[in-house]
Amino acid sequence: MMKKSAIASILLVTLLSYGMTACNRPNSSDTSSSDPAQTNVASNSSAEGQTHLSPEARAQKRAALRQQVEAVLTPEQVKQLEAKLQQGSKMRRSVNSLNLTAEQKTKIQAILKAAYPHREKSPTAGAQ
Repeated sequence: MMKKSAIASILLVTLLSYGMTACNRPNSSDTSSSDPAQTNVASNSSAEGQTHLSPEARAQKRAALRQQVEAVLTPEQVKQLEAKLQQGSKMRRSVNSLNLTAEQKTKIQAILKAAYPHREKSPTAGAQ
């Protein structure tokens, strides 16, 4: 029952937020000549929030993130990570379960922080 209410809540919030943004869009065609700084801000915010990415773009982002993380790991740790990911474990949990050195932890934290800057703001980011 908890899953259903969580899914319903997420669906409701999504519908409301997209409905509000649709109402705020200008209908005029001369918006293409608007301020380029505003366009740049919009593209940056959509790149940061994964909810605005297509499934293909998300997969590409995950693959790039995985390559960056694997570059920090030893070959044995890469094998362990691949095994955990194939079992369906999340990237962050899989990486945390590896026996990492302090240097590896620092590098991987920087990679994840750069890839997911919105997680800093979340009070549960450290719990995952």
